[in-house]
Amino acid sequence: MKRRPFLAIVIVLLVCTPLVACDRPGATPTPRPGAILLSYERTGGIAGFQDRLAIAVGGEYFLSRGGQAQGLGTLSAERRGQLQVWSGRFAPFTFALEDNPGGPDNMTRRVVWAGTGRTLPSEAAQRQVLDWASALLDELNASPR
Repeated sequence: MKRRPFLAIVIVLLVCTPLVACDRPGATPTPRPGAILLSYERTGGIAGFQDRLAIAVGGEYFLSRGGQAQGLGTLSAERRGQLQVWSGRFAPFTFALEDNPGGPDNMTRRVVWAGTGRTLPSEAAQRQVLDWASALLDELNASPR
């Protein structure tokens, strides 16, 4: 059985992070430093993608390709600013797209958002977050390590 420690860590953080504010009724949740704010994965397709990107509240990111760690870093101030805007606005959600559901070479793109906002974003806004993460993943993959 292949171990997936990255995925396990992301799942634990996504499950535990929303519970931080549960003991304070009516309180606005405050994200913990280091908590995962956005998790994005791209799997399948004709190229057999297995890419993952996790971004913490402070803008720190972890990137893996093919199940192998590819890099750690911190996002630019502009990208961190965009995340902060969305974090204060959007409630947690999961959004996924498939290009050939149930068919051969199906590629799935999925984003898990753990923002502290109170508004569930529209499908268009969720797709905007997914597309933003997808473009960032492509940019980070193209950057020399």
